[in-house]
Amino acid sequence: MAKENAIKVLQELAAYARLKNARAMFFWQSEDSRFFRYANSAVSLNTREILTKLNVTVYGDRKKASSSIMTDAEDLDSMKKAVDKAVEMLPFAAPLTYQPIVSAIPETVVSEEAYDSAVVSMTSSDIIAFVEEAVAGLETEDILLSGNISSGVTEQAFMSTESTEAVYWRATDIGITLVLSSLQDKWEVNAEQFTGWVKDLDAGALHNRLSWLTKQYTTAPSERVPEQPFTVVFGPAALATYLDYFSWIGFNGGALKRGFAMMNADDIGQKVLSDKFTLMEDPTLIETYPRPVDQFGRARAPRPIFDKGVFHGFVWRQSDADEFGEKATGHDVTSLSVALKGGDWKVNTIQEFAALPRDRDVLYIPYLHYTGLVNPTKGIVTGTSRFGPLWLKKDGSIAVPYNVRFTMSLKDLFGDNLRLVSEKTVPWGESSHYRSRNPGATIVPVLACVDNINIELSNQSF
Repeated sequence: MAKENAIKVLQELAAYARLKNARAMFFWQSEDSRFFRYANSAVSLNTREILTKLNVTVYGDRKKASSSIMTDAEDLDSMKKAVDKAVEMLPFAAPLTYQPIVSAIPETVVSEEAYDSAVVSMTSSDIIAFVEEAVAGLETEDILLSGNISSGVTEQAFMSTESTEAVYWRATDIGITLVLSSLQDKWEVNAEQFTGWVKDLDAGALHNRLSWLTKQYTTAPSERVPEQPFTVVFGPAALATYLDYFSWIGFNGGALKRGFAMMNADDIGQKVLSDKFTLMEDPTLIETYPRPVDQFGRARAPRPIFDKGVFHGFVWRQSDADEFGEKATGHDVTSLSVALKGGDWKVNTIQEFAALPRDRDVLYIPYLHYTGLVNPTKGIVTGTSRFGPLWLKKDGSIAVPYNVRFTMSLKDLFGDNLRLVSEKTVPWGESSHYRSRNPGATIVPVLACVDNINIELSNQSF
């Protein structure tokens, strides 16, 4: 739907709500998604779906009620029924301990900087040709390809009954995950890319990674790692997973007030992590699919969360600010623009690192699986290795380790144990087809070396 039509629909819904003397906030989303899946070295699924979703939240005296609907983009009558439903539910809503604010969006803001029409124009033949280039010469009777390619367009629009102005945002995203696995030996290696622009797709980079890892996995011995402390080099996927947890429990004001945060108010202004750890929330970074204003129309600016380990403070969404008497910080967006600054380690790939001399054994963990939050106030997260870990030995040899589990505090990971951070950074995100499409990416270093990670469980086979 054209942005003008989306805004017109919200203006009609807001006018309809005002006729019912309702104060409401509207969140409209349209998504055009394509999903391509490979299994057993063949295309197993090629699908497309176009969805329109509307969420209506109606506010009263220390009460609020929400209704949502999935509908046709032109079906205004069904959208009005969603408004009716929320209005009818409000008298029965449980009372809140605070008065939620319904803000007037001051001016209409349209953001389409993260949109690429070439993503929309991609054909099935384009995708197949790209994948064939990425895995050329790597498949055998034993080594088979699986994975998925998700791409699409997402439109979001927000409006309240307090004005006729709107916030509109449109972006494209592409997520590629390719996996090569051995039927006989049961190992898996993968390569991934996330971008919003077709011009940034790089089949050669995927091929280089997959071919190098496949060579290691078909020539190096497979061994069980001893259960002891190790130096670990994490890849970007693993680092992005840790930062997702960090965004949840590290600097979220609502989590702080609910006793679910690893930082506290006394930490503000204090050096609590490594001086190699500088974390920004920066809506000027186009690779993160940024939102230049939040859903209430508040302009967003780059904000340091940690500067060389010094904590600068929490971010506050409007509902948390209302509940706990704080000031909202412009972070009412569906995806933050989080970036971990690169360091001075001039190593850009695991291939480069593996070729360097080593003074100790090092585990390379590119990807985390079965992660979970163990203790939020201590920042403890658990996870297992998967998709291409390597045991880089002190003597220069390489072994393929069976998967390991380790449980550690994010305070240690990004604190005194953080040894090296690569200079080069990449966007790492998710192109989701299984739930509401929500393009977003975290900027992370391509590699980070961390000391003293205790391997608590080591498998005896793949």
